[in-house]
Amino acid sequence: MKPLRLALALFTATILWNGAVVHATATDPDCASEEDKVPCLAAKDDPMAMYMMGRRAYEGGRISGDFTEALAWGQKVIKVRRHTGDMLLKMVYLQLGGGAHRDYVQAHVWLREAIDSSEENLYLIPWLERLEAKMEPEQIERAKQLAAD
Repeated sequence: MKPLRLALALFTATILWNGAVVHATATDPDCASEEDKVPCLAAKDDPMAMYMMGRRAYEGGRISGDFTEALAWGQKVIKVRRHTGDMLLKMVYLQLGGGAHRDYVQAHVWLREAIDSSEENLYLIPWLERLEAKMEPEQIERAKQLAAD
């Protein structure tokens, strides 16, 4: 199962990456001269480039334990292309719920905001509960206070 998921992720990333590069060279002369076109395109609100920047931040977060940048990219992308932003945000939210973010209180606040923002995000409730199982009672209380502000 894991090799299949890895192959699918690589295939998707390749398609997304190639789509961003083709878009840059075909329609944006400013970005065509860049060796790495993705940041240039993302700054111009290209949804696939924004997604790729979010994926880069997500992968960095898996190493550093800080998903702040990946979450920010997901929130930007969702405004431009809902489905693409949803994919990125789901990945980030699952990492937050698994306790991968170094700041459990902030992760709790973000998950609670997502749950409260849409019925589509109710799937995150068990992930919030998993995170709470890793938190101290004081942390949970602090997160609830921050979310209420």
